[in-house]
This record gives sequence, C-alpha cells and structure tokens, in this order.
Amino acid sequence: MPIFWLLLWDLAISRPNYRHGLLPGIIALLLLSGCQSAAFYTQATVGQSELLWHSRPIGEVLADPQTPEGIRERLTLVESVRQFAGEVLALPANRSYRRYVDIERDFVMWNVFAAAEFSVEPELFCYPIAGCVGYQGYFKKADAVAFANSLAVQGFEISVGPVAAYSTLGWFADPVVSSVLSYSDTDLAGLVFHELAHERVYIKDDTTFNESFATFVEREGTRRWLASSGQQADIAGFEKIQLQRDIVVDLIHKARAELGALYVRGLGVEEMRWRKLAVFDQLQADYNEMRRAGDANDWGNWFDDNLNNAKLTSIGVYHDRVEFFEQLFERSNRNFEVFYRLVEQLGSLPLED
Repeated sequence: MPIFWLLLWDLAISRPNYRHGLLPGIIALLLLSGCQSAAFYTQATVGQSELLWHSRPIGEVLADPQTPEGIRERLTLVESVRQFAGEVLALPANRSYRRYVDIERDFVMWNVFAAAEFSVEPELFCYPIAGCVGYQGYFKKADAVAFANSLAVQGFEISVGPVAAYSTLGWFADPVVSSVLSYSDTDLAGLVFHELAHERVYIKDDTTFNESFATFVEREGTRRWLASSGQQADIAGFEKIQLQRDIVVDLIHKARAELGALYVRGLGVEEMRWRKLAVFDQLQADYNEMRRAGDANDWGNWFDDNLNNAKLTSIGVYHDRVEFFEQLFERSNRNFEVFYRLVEQLGSLPLED
C-alpha cells in the first residue's frame, strides 16, 4: 500500500525545475559518497525525474480528446477526492495529485525490508536530513531484489514488496500514477488520503509513527468521504474489509510479540530457530483456519512465501500504532485540525516518551 519517499529531500537545497537542472547537480553530490550510496541515490534521482518529466497536468489530460474515457473518469474522481481531502480532512491538497503520469508498469516502486535473524525490529536505513527509515525503496524491481540479496548474504531476513504510491512530503508535486487507476473507488480515495497525510505530518526517525498515523487518516478519511458522497451503502462493506484485515494484522502482531519474547530468552541458536519456526507454522495455520471460516480477507500468497521477521515487520510499521491514533482522534473531539496539532506535539517529544 501507500508509502512515502524522502531521498531527494536529502539532496535538494531547493525544488528544481522538473525538466532541467535536476540531475547534474545531484549526481555531482553522489560522487562524494561511496559506490553503493551513489548507485542508490542515482536510481532514486533518475526514477523521480522520469515521473516528473513525463507527468502532465490533470486538467490537460482531461481536456485531451485522445484520453480514454476510463482514464478521464478515474482522474475526475481523483480531483474530487483531492478537493475533499483539503476541504474536509484539512490535508495539504494544493500541490500533489494535480498531475498524471503513465508509468507503463504495475507498481511505481518496490520496498526492501530487513530484520536480523533474531529480531522483530526493522533494519534502519539512514539519510542525512530525512533521518532513519525502516525500509529502502527502488524504482526497479531488479534493483530492489539485488539489494535484498546483498542483505541476505549478510545474514538478514528480507522482504521485497511492491509500492502503489509514495510521498515526497510536499517537496515535489507528486503525480497520480497510472497503476492505481484500476483500484476501487474506496482504495483510490484511501491512497490519496494516506499519502497526503505524510505531507501534513512527518516525524523524523519514526517510521511506525508516520505510517500508522497515515493509515489512520486513510481509514477515517475514507469513512467520511463515503458518507459525504452519498455512498452510505458502501460503508458496511468497507468496514467489513477493515475488520477482516485487522483480524489478520492482529494475528501477525501476536506472532511478533511471541517472537520478541523468544529472542530475549538467551536460548541456544538451534533451539531458538526451531521455536521460531513453530511460531511461523502456527501463524500460517491460524490464518488458514480463519480463511476457511470466512473471518479473514485474502492475502494472496503473502503467507505462503517464506514467512520471516522482515515480512512481519513490514506489516507492523503500518498498523502497530493505529489504535493509539484512533484514541487520540477521539480525544480531539474528532476534529482533524486539533488532531494534527496533537500529533505534531507528540512527534516532537523524544522517542522514548
């Protein structure tokens, strides 16, 4: 699902023009770094530049007689969702999602998560200004897999997952990418709310805080959007999907808690490994049973493909603190402006608080 992208922020002194002046200065800075860092920042810079270069204002796309009617309808929906985000959810809606780009692939990016063999905490990837983030993103899947493999060689457990959209936190006018236009109305609206939430609040060095906050805004925003747009009949279906997803997330959270307790027991390596495997087997069995009972939604092959610490972590960062933000929203009398101010105040506290 939705996610944010901070790398160009680390390198840009000011917002460069989309069509010129972006690459030369940034790539020159890359020469000051090691080869691996240079390669990483180069792919990030080139990937972002290509998106901006090929993007067009949505108004221009809508007015173009060559635009297929299906794309025109979806972009019209995005326009109304963006307007709702600004007027009702108090999200910054004056820059991003006013442009459109056909990326000619299924996903815009791929994220790499990593965790040590006996840890439920994500490996952090740190940048000069953006701080430390619990994943690293690549515009090409092959690059993501290559990086993941290099971490695996070092003994890390890894997970590579596709990314539907990301946010540059307002440093650039993030475009709507073609791959999300096939999403349902509720998923597309939720994606826009999630990414704009990152532009409203971003706390350095706390991935779980940021992603759980955006997940909450996505959910509450979607509920309000459905109600205000006369789609009350769809709210029950949306809530059912959320409940079924939460059931699976709770299963994963429980498994992570069991693993966390196991990893600090000081057992021998081999015993730790077979006890760890038993936790993953139980997680798989519990999910399969819930699927048979119709209590959990379909996670595709996520559970069938190499369960490990990194995969569990990749879910935790988006959901571990959603309940906290729900409670904070209630304390804010369900007022988004008050809620955001409280979130910003909490985010300014030291991490241990």
